[in-house]
Amino acid sequence: METCLMNPQNCIVIKTQSATIKKIERNGKPTLYFNEQSAAIETGDDFPKPFKLTLGEGDQPYPPGRYLLDPSSLDVGDFQALKVGRNVKLIPLPSATASKVA
Repeated sequence: METCLMNPQNCIVIKTQSATIKKIERNGKPTLYFNEQSAAIETGDDFPKPFKLTLGEGDQPYPPGRYLLDPSSLDVGDFQALKVGRNVKLIPLPSATASKVA
């Protein structure tokens, strides 16, 4: 298995370039729509951990490949705790091609 910059941990893997629309209906308020893409993060465990990546309005789904989290996606929240922001951006690794996704 290919590693992310010599360290397999914290590598985000995307296998398909497709997004699904998540619809949230709220009583008396406008309906919200989110485009979500399936991804997984390698944490050093036996299996990657799947999660949903919310795409920004008008953003296209990421192509299959391996990525790192862009530092602009991080924020400092309440009590000075580090958190991942709403608009996650990914940095493609040079070898992020569909044929090399595990």
